[in-house]
Amino acid sequence: MNQTPDDPPEGGEVFGDVNRLQSFLTHLDERGLILSLASFAEDALGDLIRAFLLPGASATQLLDGFNAPIGTFSTRIKMAYSLGLVTKRQYEDLDRLRRIRNEFAHNWEPISFADQKIAAHISALHFSTLDDDFPSSPQEKVRKSFGALLVELRSTTHQINKHGRRAKLIGTHLIGGVTGELDDQIAACRTRLTELAEELKSASGDHRRFLLTVRRNWASKLEIVRLNAPRERQAEIRRVQDELQAGCL
Repeated sequence: MNQTPDDPPEGGEVFGDVNRLQSFLTHLDERGLILSLASFAEDALGDLIRAFLLPGASATQLLDGFNAPIGTFSTRIKMAYSLGLVTKRQYEDLDRLRRIRNEFAHNWEPISFADQKIAAHISALHFSTLDDDFPSSPQEKVRKSFGALLVELRSTTHQINKHGRRAKLIGTHLIGGVTGELDDQIAACRTRLTELAEELKSASGDHRRFLLTVRRNWASKLEIVRLNAPRERQAEIRRVQDELQAGCL
């Protein structure tokens, strides 16, 4: 999906940290350039995934802390792509950044962008989507390509937060249906819910919790009966529901 950055007032807030990063990248050597870009990208991916996941302790535990399942650059790249939060092109460039980062981070000897493996990764990088000028050096290509990519990550995160595009709960519970004609279904639900109301009066502990679960299931069954009933019968079933609900209070 192609988008343009947000309007300047909003964009300044969204892309402020990217702008700060860009302001000092030109002063870094090649190792510092790559390590800074990779560190920022790892954090940006974490923010992106966090914005998309359902909020709560589970999401935090997945992303933060020692041995967090989605705590590394590699896992965040894969997760963001698997969730559809980054494009294939972004995924490929993020993985190239990870590979270049590893070359610098795990090599104690001096290495540079001229090294064969690193040069190949840089050559394969997609060009910046936000710049019309051909990069004059590998360093400039790295700055421009990853600079644009980081802006895109921040933009996607902002769009999720702004428009509520986070993951939606799609899990569901199954309950058994009610057989027979419509009147038989209504009668079966009424009878069972009335019985449960009586049983609950003397129940306690786990047995009471069990009966409450069964009552919720039968109330759901009656609601399904109502929704599937002809329109002219739905008000009647709603009155039955209200009557049974009043009897539970």
